[in-house]
Amino acid sequence: MSERLEKHLFIAGPAGAEPEVLAALSEPIEPHYGPEFVAKYNECRALFKQALRTEGDLFLIVGPGTAALDAAMASALRDGARVLVPRNGWFGLRTAEMLRAHRCEVDEIEFELGQPIDPDVVAERLAGGDYAAVSWVHHETSTGVLNPVEPISRAAHAVGAITILDAVSSLAGTELLVDDWGIDLCAAVGNKGLAAQPGLAAITVSERAWAAIDANPDTRGWYLDLRVWRRYDREWAAWHPYPTTVPSGILAGLTTTLRLILAEGLDERIVRTRDAATRIREGLRNLGFEMFVDDEHASPITTSVLPHPDLSAEDMLVALRERYQIYVSGGLADLAGKLFRVGHMGRGINEEETELLLNALAELLQEARTAPTENAGVEGANA
Repeated sequence: MSERLEKHLFIAGPAGAEPEVLAALSEPIEPHYGPEFVAKYNECRALFKQALRTEGDLFLIVGPGTAALDAAMASALRDGARVLVPRNGWFGLRTAEMLRAHRCEVDEIEFELGQPIDPDVVAERLAGGDYAAVSWVHHETSTGVLNPVEPISRAAHAVGAITILDAVSSLAGTELLVDDWGIDLCAAVGNKGLAAQPGLAAITVSERAWAAIDANPDTRGWYLDLRVWRRYDREWAAWHPYPTTVPSGILAGLTTTLRLILAEGLDERIVRTRDAATRIREGLRNLGFEMFVDDEHASPITTSVLPHPDLSAEDMLVALRERYQIYVSGGLADLAGKLFRVGHMGRGINEEETELLLNALAELLQEARTAPTENAGVEGANA
């Protein structure tokens, strides 16, 4: 059997997990019901609520962050509901696409790539229309821009609209205060900033959101209907407070990483994430790279970078992967080939990991600058 090489993940999720988390994943499979397992499930939920700074309801949805968003939209929005989507990247565009799939009337405000959503523009649009909800992305991973939350929530509530936030890639990497900021439905996952195994997502539900859900006469399925999750949570609380099988290993890994992060201190984790982003950006600039987003608007969780004049983004990504087992994300959609993205999550925020990436890039650039060009011999012979 060949030796497994360690992968160094600097992609925009999933993130590299700590050894304690990987050890938890290898625990024996156990029944997903009964008092012993339910206690573990409830502990994980309680820790997740601490990380999200909420005292409201929270459900662990088996699936990716998209499943949590689908649950929010399917449960709270009736057919034909008018929803405002301010967007500035690929995931905001996908938010609008998901809402249309839920038979909503979607009104989009498009902001420039690399620039944040302007809450004043959102507030002005909200004042001029009858909106049921506002749905947007906190951290637009496609560009590495951090969008405002609290002023948009405040503007939405002023006109009676609920808020649906995609916080899938922002949790544990930047400040996120679900209750204080008035986020009614907040979707997050365990495999990005929390650095656990993919497979479990969380959705928080405020009292305002429950009012919208209970008033919604339309249903779009069963599994992702939050009324179903609430019913199991209440009626089967002691034995099976969820309508599906919960993966025991993934739950154990998620609980372990939440314990580690909260023991370190969530604020300290956010500071370490910001410091890692600063080290990477300073190092990249020293190597001659240019950032795609101004530091004023850049997220501490993802850095988007323009290709170096001496090395194409595609060649760089391949060389990092094949020679160093370093994985970095490329651009999405219209930005494919035009930039690459470095994620600052999980083990990727550790100083030794950031140095590994910067040293590898320095070696690749040195080789690219000293390599003979394809026509150098011919030009020399004809000189």
